[in-house]
Amino acid sequence: MNAFHVCGIILAVWALVLTFIGVTRENFPATDGAARAVGAISIILTIAAIGSGIYTAATEEHEGGEVEQTGLLLQQTGLLLPR
Repeated sequence: MNAFHVCGIILAVWALVLTFIGVTRENFPATDGAARAVGAISIILTIAAIGSGIYTAATEEHEGGEVEQTGLLLQQTGLLLPR
């Protein structure tokens, strides 16, 4: 589990909690300050999830290209002769 998964889970839980509170309370958020806080937290969590996803994708180490793995599989099955 990496940062993207953690941020994504936190964002999803936040969205579910907000939905529940918004559905059960008619005047949610009650004040302008509360509305700003909810919006700010939502924006921060969204940016964190997107940013960590981009960072994870950019720095992820690959175990080998798909072409290399396919070539190795063909070589092992005898369909491709070694060079």
